[in-house]
Amino acid sequence: MYIFTLPSGLRFLHIANNSSVSHFGIMINAGTRDENPYENGCAHLIEHSLFKGTKNQSSKSISIAFDHIGAEINAYTTKEDTCFHFSFLSEYYPKIMKTCADMLFNSCFPEKEIVKEINVIKEEILSCLDSPAESIFDDFENNLFNGHSIGRNILGTNESLDSIIHNLNIVRGFYEENYLNNEIIIWSNGNLTDKRFRFLCEKYFGDSPLKSTQRNRTTVGKNSRFDVVEDKEIFQCNTIIGGNAYSFFDKGREAFTLLNFMLGNDGLSSQLNYQVREKYGLVYHIESSYNPYCDTGAFSIFYECEYANNERVRNIVLKELNKCKNNLLGTNKLSTAKKQLKGSLAVAADSRLNDTISSAKSLLVFNKVEPMENVFKKIDGITSEEILSVANEIFSEDNISQLVYRPQDNETT
Repeated sequence: MYIFTLPSGLRFLHIANNSSVSHFGIMINAGTRDENPYENGCAHLIEHSLFKGTKNQSSKSISIAFDHIGAEINAYTTKEDTCFHFSFLSEYYPKIMKTCADMLFNSCFPEKEIVKEINVIKEEILSCLDSPAESIFDDFENNLFNGHSIGRNILGTNESLDSIIHNLNIVRGFYEENYLNNEIIIWSNGNLTDKRFRFLCEKYFGDSPLKSTQRNRTTVGKNSRFDVVEDKEIFQCNTIIGGNAYSFFDKGREAFTLLNFMLGNDGLSSQLNYQVREKYGLVYHIESSYNPYCDTGAFSIFYECEYANNERVRNIVLKELNKCKNNLLGTNKLSTAKKQLKGSLAVAADSRLNDTISSAKSLLVFNKVEPMENVFKKIDGITSEEILSVANEIFSEDNISQLVYRPQDNETT
């Protein structure tokens, strides 16, 4: 792994290999939490807009630049970062890097294209609303972080997007305030020597017009627990039980990551899956998630079931959480859980693309990349006492909230 920083503050990460297919991307430490209320949806809109024209190329020219070499294009926006990534035949590294640098540095945000993309995002919002299993996570974090930008929907709202249409300078303002050299990682995994990679980086990214500055994010406070039930035109109850959790920098993060994995990973033997699905057949799907952020975190247990069974499933889930708080994990169970988590991480890292995105995220957050063997050592060092401690802190009654999407015709469902 080769990591270096240019005088501008831009950081670069490259993993060399001999594959005919390479991956290249840009990760920016800017997301929904960096938006002012009137900017809601801007981070995601810019993710779309960087493809829509620069000082040197039209939207069509950019599309042709990627399509004619068979490159696969992807991008995403989260609460705290934005990422663009491209997969392509290794011989096209210079073309990919030149086009990406132009998009990053010279996007002109043409009014006609931005208005079209806003309409596309409005369709995306409708698609999300049509999927309760997706929209409930947005609503849960909106309640959990009520009053803070990190709780807002990544897509924005129809109202906030309409406001942006009437003042498109908002888009460029967000870009200029948040696309900062010191908040960007340029990453690569492919058939290119370290020396050649650096040469191309200096050639295409060396004269960055972006500024570097210290940015202070507004700290996330802790709100009171909530219990919200909403009637929806659906056939099943959709429920999230969860609350605040550890940030990236909290000492309990590793132990809680393991605990969350034990509770609700994809395996049939996870605690929640076994107790709710395998033992009683009450759900098709149940999962436990943990999302750490730079100064807070969220955990959530999500399931869908018949309205008549919702309370029973909820009680089983809370019973499992109480078990975690009251029972010291045995040596065999702890050892098995560690093996499962390490195996899951190793499988995820077997994808060169996913592994490099993960490394770029680590460099962005921690300014370093942990080798997998170090990660495994940390997992091996987790004790039953640490698991018990984090369970009592995160699963305490005053930290457990609930959001339920209930079928409107619930008496007959």
